[in-house]
Amino acid sequence: MFFDKTTEEGKILESIRVHSAYKRLIIGMWSAIILSSIHLTLELIFNGIFTNFKGKFPIIFVLAYNYYLIGKIHQQSKQVTMVFIMIVTELAQIVSPCLAFAYYPDSLIPYAQLSVLLFVFYQSFMFTNIKILAFFSVKQIVTWGAFGYYYGMITFSDPFPFIIGTSAVCIFYFMTTYCEYLKDVHLCKSKLKVQRMHKNILSIVEAISDSIIVLSKKNEVIFTNTSAKELLSNKPPDDFFSEFKYYRKYNQIKDLQDNLFSNIKELFICSLGDEMNFGIVYKDKELIEWRGKLIEWDNQLSIILCGRNVTHLVKMEKESVENQYKSALLRTVSHELRTPTSAVISITQIIESSNELSKENVERLDIIKNSCTYQLCLINDLLDYAQILSGCLKISKIFFNMNELLLDCLKIISIQLQERNISIELVSNELPETIYSDPYRIKQIILNLLSNARKFTMRGSIVLEAFYTCDTFRIQCMDTGIGISEDKIPLLFKQFGKVEDSVNLNPQGVGLGLVISNMLVKELGGEGITVKSEVGKGSCFSFSIPMQTTSNSSISDIAEENAKVIVPSICTKTIHSKNEILIVDDTYFNIIALVSVLKTEGILCTYAFNGQDALNKVKEKQFSCILMDCEMPVLDGWETTIKIHELFESKEINFIPPIIACTAHTTEVIKIKCTQSGMDDIIVKPCPTEILISKLKYWMLKGQECISS
Repeated sequence: MFFDKTTEEGKILESIRVHSAYKRLIIGMWSAIILSSIHLTLELIFNGIFTNFKGKFPIIFVLAYNYYLIGKIHQQSKQVTMVFIMIVTELAQIVSPCLAFAYYPDSLIPYAQLSVLLFVFYQSFMFTNIKILAFFSVKQIVTWGAFGYYYGMITFSDPFPFIIGTSAVCIFYFMTTYCEYLKDVHLCKSKLKVQRMHKNILSIVEAISDSIIVLSKKNEVIFTNTSAKELLSNKPPDDFFSEFKYYRKYNQIKDLQDNLFSNIKELFICSLGDEMNFGIVYKDKELIEWRGKLIEWDNQLSIILCGRNVTHLVKMEKESVENQYKSALLRTVSHELRTPTSAVISITQIIESSNELSKENVERLDIIKNSCTYQLCLINDLLDYAQILSGCLKISKIFFNMNELLLDCLKIISIQLQERNISIELVSNELPETIYSDPYRIKQIILNLLSNARKFTMRGSIVLEAFYTCDTFRIQCMDTGIGISEDKIPLLFKQFGKVEDSVNLNPQGVGLGLVISNMLVKELGGEGITVKSEVGKGSCFSFSIPMQTTSNSSISDIAEENAKVIVPSICTKTIHSKNEILIVDDTYFNIIALVSVLKTEGILCTYAFNGQDALNKVKEKQFSCILMDCEMPVLDGWETTIKIHELFESKEINFIPPIIACTAHTTEVIKIKCTQSGMDDIIVKPCPTEILISKLKYWMLKGQECISS
């Protein structure tokens, strides 16, 4: 067998054979009609109409019969065609030698060649078996040899030439058929490759969720994938595209129209291969972005359109922009609130240190201090929330004593419960002496839970439970407060969300405390805060976070390392009274507050309202230290610091005074920016007076040493 008909390749070859047989038969019939017509014409010319009826009748029969067969062959199956062509060709192969030897011996050569051509053209391409091919090759020789021997035109007096000739004919018959087979195989493989490629490309196109439409210049849809078919719903393209309205236009097309289909048609006037993005359109609350490219499809200019559903992407883009605005707004608000709060606290501390205050004024100062502290808590909540939204929140893990942290939390809440009939207690198992995590964030979470319990508990008790098992720290805060209904618990963890009852009991606050605490628990490695509550009986808030412990030897090493960090901030020398510092701030109220605080410490101050003013003063006078605000008009603190370093490099000033950044920002990005600009230290506003004085004196001593040297 040349090929297996059951394989994919065999099926294609069989299809090619059947189709070829049909075409060849039609050609043969028309050839017979043409030859018969020529023969009949010559017969009429040379022999007249009324003579040689014996010769004319077969010609007329062949002419009429072939004409009849052409009309009927279209109605027959392809397999019937194969059988018919084989029978007709075999009859012709028998008739040819008969006519050549019996009637037209002078035309022996043309008839012999005709027999060969009939075999090659009508039979050889149908053979799929070597044995059948060998049989028909031998049959051809035997047929012609038998007729030649019968009519005495072939003798076997010298058999050698006959055997050689016969063998050569058989070999060439076989070679002719085999070459036809190789040609068909090559054609089959090429067709199979194209089919597979087409199938793969079609599979990819169908798998794409985008809608793909090929549009002709006559506004006809040439091709669509499944997604596009569902979208089109058998509508004409002009009606379909006219239903869309623009949501967002792109400026790739001059004089962009409101009609999408008109803009698509504009692509036909462009060059082949040009692409256009037609923008985003909407229909039935669905947003689709359409793109188009001018291509050649079946030798005609066409547009291939790709429509992508971008509803979800536009929604995400909108949410992302809104989150950026929220984050920027919250950072700005928290920064602007911190600055005046810092000044109020500083002035309050100065007044409080005076011995000439009445009892009433001392109480009023306490109210101011407590109000500022509460305001700072709100600011910190806003700032933490902004940092979490922008992904800038930093978790700083250190080793600390968990027992001390828990007791500090209880002390803070206990002071607030002094005038209320509510007890508070701590229940814990044996906690490790030292734990590795972020104490500031853990304390923030616990204080928030205790503060909420205090706000919503009118009588009874608050219990804080702490347990440590298998490197996991678990906290539970239970109270006998008003409780929360189960359907309202999800509101606790929504942004700026409050339960209705809580608004009446606690109208203050921005509704971010539990949201931030829940986020912080997740940032620390936990799964969030869980709530169990019953209306009228109380609530239980709990969370778990993974933690590491350390041995006693590690604790001493850490303590020693921390000591090395703390030591440089302790002043051990006396500051020269004539040295002064430069305060650079664009807010006069802040300058007055700082001057008032530093005046009590005997520190001389000069001030500048922007960076440019500060540069001028640095050129005129030497300062032991500079307190530099970061965000200012004209020239901000970072650019001013860089220019002070440039002044030193160009030798316009003799030395660079220590520069301390004063900022209300607490993000790590701002701290890095301060360091990179050349600032020596950072003070985050509002800063306790003792820390401010300690840092300032340390850096003033450094500046004094530089001036002396």
